[in-house]
Amino acid sequence: MTPRRRSLARSTPARSAPLWLHVLGMVGVAVVLVLVLLWLLTSDRTSPLSPSPDDRSVLEAIRLAFYAVAGIGGVVALTVAYRRQRLHEAADEREDTKLYNERFAAAAEQLASEQAANRLAGVYAMAALADDWDAGRQTCVDVLCAYVRMPYEPPPHRAERDAAEPGRFQSVIEERLVRHTVTDVIGEHLRAEPVEGRTWHWCDFNFNGATLDDGDFRNARFLGFASFAYARFPRSMVNFTGAVFAGPFNFRRATIDGGDVVFDSAEFHRNSTFAEMTVSDGGLFFRSAKFLGPTWFDGTKFIGGRVEFKIVPNDPAGETDAFGPSIGFADACFSGAEVSFDGTALGSEYLDFTKVEDWSRPPRLDVSVYGDGRVLLPESDAREQEREPSHTED
Repeated sequence: MTPRRRSLARSTPARSAPLWLHVLGMVGVAVVLVLVLLWLLTSDRTSPLSPSPDDRSVLEAIRLAFYAVAGIGGVVALTVAYRRQRLHEAADEREDTKLYNERFAAAAEQLASEQAANRLAGVYAMAALADDWDAGRQTCVDVLCAYVRMPYEPPPHRAERDAAEPGRFQSVIEERLVRHTVTDVIGEHLRAEPVEGRTWHWCDFNFNGATLDDGDFRNARFLGFASFAYARFPRSMVNFTGAVFAGPFNFRRATIDGGDVVFDSAEFHRNSTFAEMTVSDGGLFFRSAKFLGPTWFDGTKFIGGRVEFKIVPNDPAGETDAFGPSIGFADACFSGAEVSFDGTALGSEYLDFTKVEDWSRPPRLDVSVYGDGRVLLPESDAREQEREPSHTED
């Protein structure tokens, strides 16, 4: 699945009949109505005034007809005023859209600058435009995400930088500052109270292929689609503690090779895939995480570093199958990383290891079961050890 793509919004007012045609139509209706009233009020067969109307009754009929014409004139005036208001609103909308497009072009030009200070200004300008421009918010967010997806290699650690010639890593350090500013701005907006149609929470966030060496997404609420497929986490920490992923979440083929990715107390409400991910160094943490939708770690390679799961049951009593069939690890490799499920509590969830590819360094499984949940081990391991989850509670 890929995030939605939205083009720049352009106002195209609906075509309608010319104003003069509306007015002519109303005048024609008024003339017809006057003639009908005169006939009704003066005809021998229809007049309610008298059997044989005199001049006074005719004048009364004309007066009533003029009252009707005056009412119709009021309707015509209201029609004209309404049309003028619509035209003014359409003109204002076109002007607003023109202004938004000009602001967008200016912010994009700043982001493309060779000067880091200009790029920083472009980040804040694009974020401010996303706040103001409801129709173009997704486009602005797409541009910020695309900036983070640009090719990037983090600078070396300080000791190596200090040993190098002065200024050698200046440009990449400045670029890191700009990139960190983008993620900080996004995280700050997603921590705000969501207001539908006015805030960023319902946008899609596409970080596919990005190199992320820092990111503060604590308590962020992703209500749209969030994707970090093929992303790389080479150093430092990307923190999703307390984050809520209400839409689909994609971490497929991400690589953790030195950084820490923290999902402590995070909630995954819909389909979440960590399939074919690689953990070779650094850490991946799901302490007190809650999985509320189908979750896959199929083909994931745990070959180094640390991985900690401490899953919180979404159904502690085990009364409903709120999770689904399992948290699956089909074709996963547990070959070198220190993986732990210690402290995990299962309600109706299953941990399914039956189809793992490599079980040479199995995870620690100090798991409590409160309902129908269970741990399904590889067949060979289950036969040899004949073990169940270490703790079972009613």
